[in-house]
Amino acid sequence: MSDSPLPLYHKVYLLLKQRLLAGGFAVDTAMPGENALAAEYGVSRLTMRRSLDMLESEGLVKRRQGRGTFALSHAQLSAPQNSSDIDVLMAHLARMGMHTQVRLLELDTAPATPQVAARLELEVGTLVQRSVRVRSHQGQPFSHLTTFVPNDIGQHIRRKDLGSKPLLAIFQDLGLRVARAEQSISAVLAEPGVAELLEVPVGSALLSLHRVVRDESGRPVEWLHARYRPDRYEYRMNMQAHDMPGQPTWLPAAMPALASA
Repeated sequence: MSDSPLPLYHKVYLLLKQRLLAGGFAVDTAMPGENALAAEYGVSRLTMRRSLDMLESEGLVKRRQGRGTFALSHAQLSAPQNSSDIDVLMAHLARMGMHTQVRLLELDTAPATPQVAARLELEVGTLVQRSVRVRSHQGQPFSHLTTFVPNDIGQHIRRKDLGSKPLLAIFQDLGLRVARAEQSISAVLAEPGVAELLEVPVGSALLSLHRVVRDESGRPVEWLHARYRPDRYEYRMNMQAHDMPGQPTWLPAAMPALASA
């Protein structure tokens, strides 16, 4: 765990809450037991129990006698943000692909969970392709990328391409024209698996980006959840002052620039 004035059980509680709200535990399957979770997060069983007690008191989980602990379904999706200039975004990703390396960790096809289905505007259970990649610069990892694509598109995406090209470039090769994207950026804590891959302590602060990419008809063709090391990746935005009723207002002047350090 990263250094913090918070008690250890509270840090674990925050990590588990973040995971729950992100749909990291299926609502119809028991979560791993206290011993398994304690081992995963590197804490004692007593610490894990206190963390789970806090989650239960907030109504995030429910303990069922003899069956285990279950996540409760109530996580809210964030509202879509303003559309991005997709041509500029593609140009940026193409440049990134030339100067960084990507490692494909997982690639599978599975039924869409409620959270994935909502993002891609599909029926729950519809098949989607899921890929997990880590992108590095000069041998140092800076981003962890989890991507979901409708399976009618995903079945045409080759494993070797995911290991060498940005997904939007693959879409272009397939003749799929993307038109706009909605994205939001916030901060999250590094969970054990992601922390190991990004080479940071568990509980470290990471930038979190969610992006839904749509084609010309407005159909979602990709949902990306990316987590970045803030010491190796930054989000830049050019701003321009505009005269508005009452007072000047800062608005984005162009597509934000994302840069690896």
